[in-house]
Amino acid sequence: MDASFAKPFEQKYGCKVIPTYAGSSDEMYAKIKASKGKSYDLVTASGDLTKRLYDANLVEAIDLSLVPNYKDLFPIFQQPAYNTFDGQAYGVSIAWGPDFLIYDKSVVKSEPQSWDVLYQPEYQGKVSLPDYPIFNADVALWKGSSNIYDISKERLATDIKPDLFRLRPQVRKFWNSQGELAQLFLNKEIALAWGWPVAIEELKRANFPVGATIPQEGTTGWSDSWMLLKGSPNKEIAHAWMDYMLTGEAQKPMTEVTGYWAVSKQVLPLLTAEQRRDSHLEDIENYYSQIHFWETVPNYDDWVALWNEFRGQ
Repeated sequence: MDASFAKPFEQKYGCKVIPTYAGSSDEMYAKIKASKGKSYDLVTASGDLTKRLYDANLVEAIDLSLVPNYKDLFPIFQQPAYNTFDGQAYGVSIAWGPDFLIYDKSVVKSEPQSWDVLYQPEYQGKVSLPDYPIFNADVALWKGSSNIYDISKERLATDIKPDLFRLRPQVRKFWNSQGELAQLFLNKEIALAWGWPVAIEELKRANFPVGATIPQEGTTGWSDSWMLLKGSPNKEIAHAWMDYMLTGEAQKPMTEVTGYWAVSKQVLPLLTAEQRRDSHLEDIENYYSQIHFWETVPNYDDWVALWNEFRGQ
């Protein structure tokens, strides 16, 4: 949790924001289940995790009267399907973004036009992927499949497995954090990766020749929400935090530090024209509609089984 946006809140409310990090939604879910509601007040959950938490009775509805800045969310982030259940808001959007094809410009000389670049022989052992079964959906997307988050066990075996497994010789390492991914690039261990804006921003700060693109097949993406964990003893301050994180004063440093894209209209006058353009805030609804955002996978155990087989090759 970067001090640039956490410290002002701590000073105002006389509290301490204590973050715990997780490398994936699966890890986050496991931490929350293990804590039995005693270790955390809030969780930032992507769209593949929100309903899992709701179905497991681990979160409770948000009192939007305590989040007055909610009204300044871009409309697409006000009670979206991924954090609204039984007509109630169970989450407050915080950030969003696409899953990028990241590349080393000194090795990959021109911007890739297709995800097929990951399969090219010259990049064998030079690719990094997330250690996360949701990646199966990306393979489905590249193949032109519909309903990429609702793929049966049978279709996983016939439609996804062959192309997924063709990637295995290409993979140098599966990353578990964006810091780890950035270091793989800095060490010149990889030339290509599927990754997020945090790694891109870290590489830019290191003056690394990083490129990032969304190829012609399109991409998946994530939209994160604050969710209130059931049994939190700090509900009032948790709501205050959710409200604070929608202010322009918090959204601006968050986007600058992480590279994640803002959700609140309050940030617009605080960003440069270049920042607004790069994060598509001026054509947000059109751009957002082109990304296949993560959803809860109905038969997730089957996805995990396929992924573990792929990992173990």
